[in-house]
Amino acid sequence: MTSPLPSHRTAAVSIALALGALTLAGCKQEAKPQAEATDAPAVEAKPGTTVSEARLVLPAVKGSPGAAYFAVANGSSGTIAIAAVSIDGAAKAEMHQTVGGSMTPVERIDIAPGTAIAFEPGALHVMAYDLADKLKAGSTTEMTITFADGDKVSAPVKIESRGEAAMGGMDHEDGH
Repeated sequence: MTSPLPSHRTAAVSIALALGALTLAGCKQEAKPQAEATDAPAVEAKPGTTVSEARLVLPAVKGSPGAAYFAVANGSSGTIAIAAVSIDGAAKAEMHQTVGGSMTPVERIDIAPGTAIAFEPGALHVMAYDLADKLKAGSTTEMTITFADGDKVSAPVKIESRGEAAMGGMDHEDGH
């Protein structure tokens, strides 16, 4: 007859090994998304800076400008400043802000350490002018953000039609 003590020890060892394996698996999973977030969207990654939720809404009328929306998070210890944005397939891109129904160009956007800025309809956004015919809803293009210190970060941008944007509850305002 065997004693219950060894089976308890075996169970305890098995649990400890399982927890250790889960801990290691958790570390591997945690490290992988960070690498993907840094490597995948960024061509020249500015340390601590991430760009997410980037989308370009095509205009309802060909020849009119489109609008780009995205978020930029500053995980660094210093203030960063966005000086320019370019979009592959747009002849020109300008940062704008809508205040009180009026849209005005913005030359620089400061982002304090540990904060994020959202470019969204009715607020900060990027106007994309003279869009190339190759930009089609359902595909992607690339956006490059240039910072005041010359650093850059590039990210993929999902292209949406104005109708898709409206259906998603994120309607593109008239003209912006």
